[in-house]
Amino acid sequence: MFLLLSIPVLAIDPAEENYLQIQKSLALMEQYNGTAMTSAKFLEKVWPDVYAKVSPEHKEKLANFTHIWELKELDRTDHGAGFGLTINEAIGRERFALMDAIDKLEITEGEYQAITQPELYLDISEETRKMLSGMVRAQRGPDAGVRGGASIAEGETQWFSKNVTANVTRLAVDLQWENSADIQNNLSITIYSPDRCVFGPFTEAEPFYSNPHKMQVYTYISRPGGVAEGEWWYCIKGVKIHGVQNYTI
Repeated sequence: MFLLLSIPVLAIDPAEENYLQIQKSLALMEQYNGTAMTSAKFLEKVWPDVYAKVSPEHKEKLANFTHIWELKELDRTDHGAGFGLTINEAIGRERFALMDAIDKLEITEGEYQAITQPELYLDISEETRKMLSGMVRAQRGPDAGVRGGASIAEGETQWFSKNVTANVTRLAVDLQWENSADIQNNLSITIYSPDRCVFGPFTEAEPFYSNPHKMQVYTYISRPGGVAEGEWWYCIKGVKIHGVQNYTI
């Protein structure tokens, strides 16, 4: 008589599996450090599943960039960690192109951050990395993630708040939206601090270098001794809107 034993097969958590794959890809990034290749070839070799989802148009654009593996030094004065990139830097031009190429793909927040901002991904805890590995960007609601988002009409105002703790010396604010090819919508932002200071309204929007229809109002408030602690409020206004405009803040 033979006794058959049934051994249960433990299913691998999709978030855990994605997290492990991201770790392997980051190791490949190190392996290809210093290797001459285009940004398209880099994405294809290191992130093949993501590359397969990129549009032919963006693949062609990435083929015109040289991949640069260079970690930027993090700025830790803005309520955590961050860094600035400009189009005057080769690394900035490549990162912006990668952001545009994968921004609307159905990938996880972990994959997006590891590809476009590896410095921030490597700086966060393993627990947070695993959480991001289970968050699919295409499934985000308007208020999910770090930034909030909404839709606004002309003349309408909408409010967002942010709790700022002690020892924050620089508070950055980034309002973004994308206009269609034949429409130029305008939004403004006014910032109210817990100690009753008013900043703005800020109305001067600048287009992204790689997408002239994607607009951004970026500003920051800094104070060497620390900005006011407590609840900061952001008031978004639809200055000139045709129909309804989506945005993020």
